[in-house]
Amino acid sequence: MSRLKKEDYNNSMRLESYDLATFAGQLYQLNHQKILDAVTTPEYLLAKKVLACGCGDSFCAAACAKQAFLQLARVPMEGMPAIELSRHYSGQDLDDTLLFSISSRGKTSRVVEATQRVKKLGKNTTAVAIVNFPESPLVDAADELLLIQMPKFECGPYTEHAPCQRSYFSTMFTMMLLAVRMGEVRGHYCARQAEAYRQGMIDYAASFTRELVDQNDDRMWQLAQTWVNFHHYEVVACGPEYPNAWFGAAKFVEAYGDLATYENTENWPATGPYAKDPQSIGTVVILDRENEAFDLSVEVIGQMVALGRPTIVITDADAGTFPAGAEVFEIPSTPYRWAKPLMQYSPLGNLLGYISKMRGSSFYRYGDHEPFVRETMARMGGDPISNEPLLIVP
Repeated sequence: MSRLKKEDYNNSMRLESYDLATFAGQLYQLNHQKILDAVTTPEYLLAKKVLACGCGDSFCAAACAKQAFLQLARVPMEGMPAIELSRHYSGQDLDDTLLFSISSRGKTSRVVEATQRVKKLGKNTTAVAIVNFPESPLVDAADELLLIQMPKFECGPYTEHAPCQRSYFSTMFTMMLLAVRMGEVRGHYCARQAEAYRQGMIDYAASFTRELVDQNDDRMWQLAQTWVNFHHYEVVACGPEYPNAWFGAAKFVEAYGDLATYENTENWPATGPYAKDPQSIGTVVILDRENEAFDLSVEVIGQMVALGRPTIVITDADAGTFPAGAEVFEIPSTPYRWAKPLMQYSPLGNLLGYISKMRGSSFYRYGDHEPFVRETMARMGGDPISNEPLLIVP
């Protein structure tokens, strides 16, 4: 493995990690006016709660924006899987709701169903479809359309569709910008402060400079040569970072198909120590230095290292805080804690892209040699719940 040349394993997934630094500013320039205009002042003022739903990455991105709505708009907010809202959320609790329904193509049945349910059962509701394409069943079901234009991805010849960091960032960034706007409209701060929040988000992404990502990339390349031999991975976090743990685990599976789990840091001591072969469980901890469970998290990382688990820590805290043996990746911070989830996952793209290419795998296993996988993927078209029948549960 030591004879491998990093340049022979370049890929679109690691390149997305580089792209995020400039992506934020480009995304803002293309879409900021649409985001400002997506919801009217009365709709912001009348809403007593904010709900956001999607499937997979979309609901994780929405959940990551919860703190922005709580702190800036000062309104209850939940990001959730669409099936929870469409089938399990109490119909009596849908009044006075501002709903953001998220689906890139706008065709995912469960998201359309959730939107229709909120509109049918809730009083004084507003539903906003956040999509990348202008015509879809979701757009028809919603009251408002927020059409997000994606900047072009300059990736040279590496055009394979990667497990999506850019689209995840786009959704989270959009939701946070909506929270900034809602707080401004509600009079919690002035227009100048709102602009400072927006610029702060862009500056946070830009602080992941080429030099920094190069350093992370070199280290991830070295780790990839060991981690490529593992077949079980776990991503651990809690609090505002927890949705990024779900997202991170999903990227392991999408990058090359191996099993990955996610766990809450505070629950990990109840189960994690008992997993067999700890030396072969690649473990990632995402931790914000302002997390209320920070001290506990450091203790848990110590347990992981003591058990022999290969452990990566992605944090804005000082590396010296953590026990020897953990591979600590220090990332930039921002004074706006609610914005930190925007970039916490990005170093994983460097690691997972390399492992995928070292394995000879195609992202999402689209090029898998197994006929069943290849045929099933083609039949599903990448979205197996787009054509499910809709059901409005009273």
